[in-house]
Amino acid sequence: MASGLILIILEFFMIFFLVLGYLIRFRGRVDLIAGYREGKIKDQQGLSILVGNALLLLGIAAAVTLILVLVSPDFEVLFFLIYAAIIFPVVSIFSMIRSRRYFKP
Repeated sequence: MASGLILIILEFFMIFFLVLGYLIRFRGRVDLIAGYREGKIKDQQGLSILVGNALLLLGIAAAVTLILVLVSPDFEVLFFLIYAAIIFPVVSIFSMIRSRRYFKP
């Protein structure tokens, strides 16, 4: 049986990232982006697409990890570590680097 704590954490990540990604990507809520300051962004729509897509990707990856943990509970820690130590940092750093193009100099 899969560990309850890992399941709860993955469910939280999945819901949180999917909702936040939806709000930023499809509703244009750039004010939810950390470090956002009015007047410092030259392309708000481009920034919302980039950050929203990254958050949606993290939510989908959390859902896939959750399914893998439920299907194969013997490797639950490995799947969780792959998500938390590889997927999450890579997507976060990639989106942070790419988002610099949308800020005014």
